[in-house]
Amino acid sequence: MHLPGSFPYVPLWLLTVIFFVALIAARELGAFLRTRRERRKAKKSAVVGADSVADIGDSFSTNTVLGLLALLIGFTFSLALGRYDERRSLVLHEANALGTTWLRTDLLDTSDAEGVRTVLRRYIDARVDFANAKTARQEVDEYARTTALQAELWATVMAATAPFRDTPRASLMVTATNESIDLAGERFAARQDHIPHRVLRMLFLFSLLASGLLGYERVRQRTSATLLLLLFSLSVGLVLDLDLPSTGGVEVPQDPMLDLQRSVGLSS
Repeated sequence: MHLPGSFPYVPLWLLTVIFFVALIAARELGAFLRTRRERRKAKKSAVVGADSVADIGDSFSTNTVLGLLALLIGFTFSLALGRYDERRSLVLHEANALGTTWLRTDLLDTSDAEGVRTVLRRYIDARVDFANAKTARQEVDEYARTTALQAELWATVMAATAPFRDTPRASLMVTATNESIDLAGERFAARQDHIPHRVLRMLFLFSLLASGLLGYERVRQRTSATLLLLLFSLSVGLVLDLDLPSTGGVEVPQDPMLDLQRSVGLSS
């Protein structure tokens, strides 16, 4: 099964380092081409004043390309941050839905209510484990466990509401359970939703070309250029971190689900 957004053999920090090294290599290539060009020109009789005009053009093109690169990084950061906010919002919504389902078990008969709560506790534990998955494969496995518990929870609720299935009391219980199940699917889809790979490839290619141009036109400003490329690399690393909820370092807060897990545990 394809696991989008997962890098099982390459840690995120190493990807950032590789990206930075690639930018430095592109800059050095650009500097090499510029140095070779200047050596060729030195062998010829250069026209006086031509270098100053070229420098003006070089400065304009470099600033323009770097500005476009910053805009592209900002665009991808906005995409990643939007997905992060969506995942965080869904955690709260699912915790509220499961909490409502738990409270509505009071509508059931005592024996049936206890049976539903037992399954519901296990289901909430599975949802917390899903959020704590550290790899994309583990995330898929935990969701498979969630799916199995959903079938068990639904069957238990149907059996508990069978004696009064056509009443508003049953409708309240079934609606809350159905919403909880739907939100689990939405959370899984949101965690699998990443920045399109084509956008990331274009960002990488554009960054390499911009670094090459920077090295070509700013041969003598190596320190400032290296610092600039480091900042670009850290920015791209942050974008990837936000975009990878399971393998990244920036985690979606799970406080609502953890609070719910503790509350249902105290109710046992």
